[in-house]
Amino acid sequence: MTLDNKYGTQGSDKMKQRIENQVLAKDRKRSGSALVLIVLVVLISMAIGTGLLTMGTNAQVTSMRRVQDMQARSAADAGMELVVQEINNAVINAAWSEAVLPTVNNAQIGSTDSYYSVKTAYLGTDGYYIYSNGTNNSRSRTVIANLRLKGLFEEAVLCRNNITLKSGTTIDAVDSDISMDPADCDEKVVIGTNSVDSDMITLNNGVTVDGDVVVGVGGDVDSVIKDLGATVDTKYAMSSDVEFPPVSPPSLPGLGTSIAVKTGEKTVGSGGDYPGVGRVAGIRLRNGTTLRVVGDCTLYVTGDVDMGQSSEITLEPGASLTIYLDGDWISDNNSSINNTPGKPTNFKLYGTGPLGQEIDLKAKSDFLGSIYAPNADLTIFSGGDLFGSFTANNFELKNPARFYYDAALKEVDVTDEGARFVVSRWYEN
Repeated sequence: MTLDNKYGTQGSDKMKQRIENQVLAKDRKRSGSALVLIVLVVLISMAIGTGLLTMGTNAQVTSMRRVQDMQARSAADAGMELVVQEINNAVINAAWSEAVLPTVNNAQIGSTDSYYSVKTAYLGTDGYYIYSNGTNNSRSRTVIANLRLKGLFEEAVLCRNNITLKSGTTIDAVDSDISMDPADCDEKVVIGTNSVDSDMITLNNGVTVDGDVVVGVGGDVDSVIKDLGATVDTKYAMSSDVEFPPVSPPSLPGLGTSIAVKTGEKTVGSGGDYPGVGRVAGIRLRNGTTLRVVGDCTLYVTGDVDMGQSSEITLEPGASLTIYLDGDWISDNNSSINNTPGKPTNFKLYGTGPLGQEIDLKAKSDFLGSIYAPNADLTIFSGGDLFGSFTANNFELKNPARFYYDAALKEVDVTDEGARFVVSRWYEN
């Protein structure tokens, strides 16, 4: 039975219209739900986009601030380095004065937005402090550093290249300001090379080092150090390259001749056969002769020092001898330097010659002295104990010996040869 038959034609039309209206209502409801969903998606997308934009902006601002912080810190470091160099230039030129401490106000680095201001202060027993403030735009960093005075003899043995120690050698420390007994000194010694090449340090069997053995920056200690059975505290690679400050001979009057002892003995110093201060062409001692040093003597030797067999350079009580040497030091058997004042600080030898300079020392008894010759090949044959400090290009101890680094050599003054200020510790405020 059809709708027309059941309800008639008019009723059928009404029913169709009702059904169509219901369908349209459902379609409108679906369209409304879809619209709400679309609006919701748009709102969520806008929120996510705004969040990402905010995050991106914050990250950019944070990154910019970090860059500015780094630039401000770099400016502070630059200011500190400049002032340390200014101080050391004054020390080198003998113009350093504690009454005038370097100060820098708002100095610009090139054409950048970075500036630094630095002041230096002396705080009594704590020494010198540098306060360096760096700025970049609105960012600021301050670095504070404590300075100490460093001399040329801070290590027992320090070389550009090779160190060779014979079996049975011991290296310890004394402090001659206290006594010459190692039991009275707790200083740990350091021996080392600036090189990173293989087998630069040879420690033969039975060598004992009461301290550290160090190699150049980035060096492999097991490769650089040829350890054949030594006893040491620690081995490590240094964190920065060693500096070997150049030493220039002082301006001294020429004595017009060489110092020569052909027979017997002669004296150098006040009232002696030769003046105690001056420039000489060379020093030559024949076999069995003696050169006695009286008072404080400083000699610049432009040629060689030649010590014949069994010859001696003897420092009398209260005397000191400082030699600047351009040439070589040649020693025959049983020759020696007798430092009767008994302190390594009383005899100092500065090698001022070119790379390849040779310094060959014999010591039939104890040797007390300090040698700074970073271009020289230093060889020592000792019949007794050694006291002092050695810096060379290459160093070899030809026979077993007891070598004592003198901790008193660390005490220096601005007037001492090669003295310079270095940063001992620092922190960022």
